[in-house]
Amino acid sequence: MIRVGQVGGAYGVEGAVKVIPLTDFADRFDTGARVVLEGTEREVEWSRPAHPGLVVKLRGIDNRTIAELFRGRYLEISEAEVRQLSEGRFYHHQVVGLTVLTSSGQPLGTIAEVLERPANDVWVSRDGVVEHLIPATKDAVVEVDVDGGRVVVADWLVKVEDARDA
Repeated sequence: MIRVGQVGGAYGVEGAVKVIPLTDFADRFDTGARVVLEGTEREVEWSRPAHPGLVVKLRGIDNRTIAELFRGRYLEISEAEVRQLSEGRFYHHQVVGLTVLTSSGQPLGTIAEVLERPANDVWVSRDGVVEHLIPATKDAVVEVDVDGGRVVVADWLVKVEDARDA
């Protein structure tokens, strides 16, 4: 399953929820679209922009008390519904597990998880007990080769970390 949104909490009294979109495709929340919430497929009755994110009403969630139970939960779609992303964009499941190397060839482990942050995602690379936090930005990530199973990052990421240890 692929996460396309996260429920921030209840909105109003009729079961709508605040949603933080985790997708580039806004139509995932259009009226009639289907998403999975906690293992149950739900149809979007309506949605509208809100700040931040959206307010979404899902069929079968009809009061604030039930809606509040889904706070922090994810709206998902099946992998079969995944759409192609634009150049330089990747789904989380595509990068988790990739080997990380610096431009000069220093191994930094493998990407273990993706942290979603407001400015940009952060990829967590683990090498034993050592963690490297890699901002998913053009200046930090030199190359992503999903088919080759590797990510190349800028050498300055390690140099900054070494400077802090001194």
